Amino acid sequence: MSKALVITDEKKSSINQCNALINEIKKKKKLNVDYRLIRKNIINHLPNSLLYLLLLIRSLFKKNYACSYDIIISCGRVSAPYSLILKKNGNCRSFHILDPYFLRSEFDGIIIPKHDLKKIKMKHNLIVTDGALVDKKSLSNVESKKFRKIIPYNNVVSCFIGGDGKSSKISLCDIEHFIEKINTISKTYKVIYCFSRRTKEEIRKKILDNKLSQHMCFYYKASNPYWFLIKNSRYFIVTEDSVSMISDAVTTGKPVYIIPLRKVKKKIKIFNDSLRERGITREFNGKVERWKYKPLNESVRVSKIICETY
Repeated sequence: MSKALVITDEKKSSINQCNALINEIKKKKKLNVDYRLIRKNIINHLPNSLLYLLLLIRSLFKKNYACSYDIIISCGRVSAPYSLILKKNGNCRSFHILDPYFLRSEFDGIIIPKHDLKKIKMKHNLIVTDGALVDKKSLSNVESKKFRKIIPYNNVVSCFIGGDGKSSKISLCDIEHFIEKINTISKTYKVIYCFSRRTKEEIRKKILDNKLSQHMCFYYKASNPYWFLIKNSRYFIVTEDSVSMISDAVTTGKPVYIIPLRKVKKKIKIFNDSLRERGITREFNGKVERWKYKPLNESVRVSKIICETY
C-alpha cells in the first residue's frame, strides 16, 4: 500500500483542493494518507527561496525531515518548500497545486489553472486545469432530510454570492443591478441565495432588503445547504469573482449563469471568458433556460495523470 502526505497552509481552499485530489487517487489506488498543516509564524513569512534554504540547513541536523512517503500533494505558497525538502530526503514524487513561486522545475508536477499560466514560462511539468479542483461533499441522511424540510422544491435556482478579496470586489451597484434581474425570474422557481465567507455585511443586507419575500437566504456556516444545492438545484447563478464556486457548479452539467462584476482581476476574467466561449456558462440576463455541456471534473482528470506516474 502506498503512503501519501498532504501539506497545506491554513486556507480552507488549500485543504479542499488537496482533499479533492487525494480522494480521487484513493479511488484508484490503496493509499494511507497523513496530513501536515503549516501554520503562520515569522519564519513562514519568508520568501520561499529563503525558507527552503533555512529548512535545508535544519534538515542536516534533524531526523524529522526524513521522508518515507511515495507521494506528496501540497497546496499553498508556504507549503511548497516543505514539500521539496521532504522529497530531497526521500524517494517520492511531489505534486504542488498552484504556483510554488520558486524552483518550479524541481516538482514532478505543478497543477495550475489555465488563467494563471502567463506568469510561468517553464511548461514541461505543468498539469493545466480549468479552474479549481473540486472535492464534492457527501451529505448524510440526516443533513439531506433537514434541508429537504427547509427547501422542499424541485425548481431551485441557487444564487452563490462571493465577496471581496485580492482578485475582486463586489460593489453595491453590482448587487443592485443583480437583484433587479433575479427578481424577474418566474415565480415557478424557488430562488435561494448562499453567501460565502467573503461576503460583506453591507452586501448581505442589500440582498435581504431588496429580494422578493419568497426568496431564501443562507449565511456561510455549518448548516449552510451549499452542497445540498449543488446536488439538487436546477440552475446556478454565480458572481464571477469566485473560481471555486463556479468550478463546483460546472461539475453538475447543469446551466450555470455568471453575474459580471466591475472590479475583477484580468485572470479571473480570462477564466470566465474561457468557460463562456466553450458554451459551459452564460451571462445572466434575467431569464433561465436549459442547455447542455460536458460536466467538468478536473479532480478526476488530474488524479488519472498522477496515478500514471508512481
